[in-house]
Amino acid sequence: MEKQNSQLVVSVTNRATLEQTWFNEVRTRKPQTFKTASAGIADPTDGGKRCDFCAWQMLTAEDAWGRVERPHAVTGSNLFKYGEPAHGLVLFKHHEPLAFTPEQLADFLSVSAGWFAAASAAHPDARHPFFIWNCGPRAGASQYHGHGQLMLTNVAVPAQALLTQQAALHAATHSGTSLYHDLVRAHAAVGLARVVRRGEDRCWLVAHLAPQKDMEVLLLGPGLTSPAFQASLHAVLRAMIDRLGVETFNCGALNVPLADDREVHFSAANGLAAADANSVDGVAHGNGGADGVANGGAAFEVLAGSGDDLGLPASGAGWRPMMARVVSRGKLASPASDFGCLEVVGHASIGHTDPFVLIRAIDEQLAAALGA
Repeated sequence: MEKQNSQLVVSVTNRATLEQTWFNEVRTRKPQTFKTASAGIADPTDGGKRCDFCAWQMLTAEDAWGRVERPHAVTGSNLFKYGEPAHGLVLFKHHEPLAFTPEQLADFLSVSAGWFAAASAAHPDARHPFFIWNCGPRAGASQYHGHGQLMLTNVAVPAQALLTQQAALHAATHSGTSLYHDLVRAHAAVGLARVVRRGEDRCWLVAHLAPQKDMEVLLLGPGLTSPAFQASLHAVLRAMIDRLGVETFNCGALNVPLADDREVHFSAANGLAAADANSVDGVAHGNGGADGVANGGAAFEVLAGSGDDLGLPASGAGWRPMMARVVSRGKLASPASDFGCLEVVGHASIGHTDPFVLIRAIDEQLAAALGA
C-alpha cells in the first residue's frame, strides 16, 4: 500500500491561457464500483431504419435560405435552437457516426462553411460563428447518426470571447508574435507539433500538453474548406478511433472565418443554397482526396521539428487561424462522468493519455493516409 501511494503526478499549466491538466498514469487503473453492461454505442434506430436523420428530406427542417448540400453531407435547421439568430445542423448522409472517409468528412466540413456563408448573408450583423460536433451520448449527442451543429450569433460564446481576449493580451505583451504562433512553437520544442501542408495551404496540429479533456489535439488552419485542415482532422480522428480506441469525442472550431455573401448562391431550380466549397471560408482551396492528392495536384507533406521548421508565419503578429479542438470523452463502458468538480468548478482537467503516445498514433495515421 505504501508503494502504491508513492506516485508520479505531473501538472502542466499554460501560463498564457491558464489551462491546467494533471497527469497520473496510476489513475487509468482506478477501480470503479459503478458498472454497466454496455460495451459500446448501441444504435437505437435498428441500423438507421428508424433514424430521423437518415430520412432528412422528410424529417428535418430547412433554414430560410434552404440547404447546403454535397454528395456526402447536407445542412438543415435545428428545431431545438439555443443559438440566435441562426442555429443549424450538418448531417452526414450515411448513418454510422464513427465511420467516415476523407471525402465524407470533406463534404461535412464544406457544407458547414457554406451554411456559415449563407447564414452570414441572411444575418449580416451576426459575426460570431461556432462549429460543434458531438459524437456519442457521452459527448452530448442526442442522435446516433453522425451530425454537428452550426451557430451564428450576435454575441460570441465565452470560449471565443476568452480566446480573442487572450490573443490580444499576448500580442500586447509579446511584440512580433501571437498566441497561436507561440502555442505551436512551445509544443514543437518538445516534439508534439506537426504541419500538414501542400503549397501555401497548411494546417498545424498539436498534441496538447494541457488538454481540456483526454487526448486533446489542437488544429490551426485557414478554414473549414482547407484540404490541409480536412486531411489533418481526418487523420487525427482516425488515429483516435482506430488506433487508440476512442468511441466518443467532441470537436469544436473557434475563429471560424466568415465568407463574403457573394460566395454563396441559390439555385432557382430547387431553392437550395449551393456553396462553392473551394472558397466559402474566404480562402481559395482545392478539393482534398483520400490519397492526399487534389485533382492531380501534389501530395501533402507532413513535417515535424522546431517552430522554424514548421513553416509558421515569419512574424506571428496578426495571425488569427481557425482553431479546432478535438477531445476524447472517455470510455462508453464506464457510467461515471468524465466531468466532475475539478472541471466544473476548478476549470482544470485530468489527462489519462500521454500526449507523446497520442502524437505517435497521429504520426502512424498520417503516414498510412498521406504517405508522409
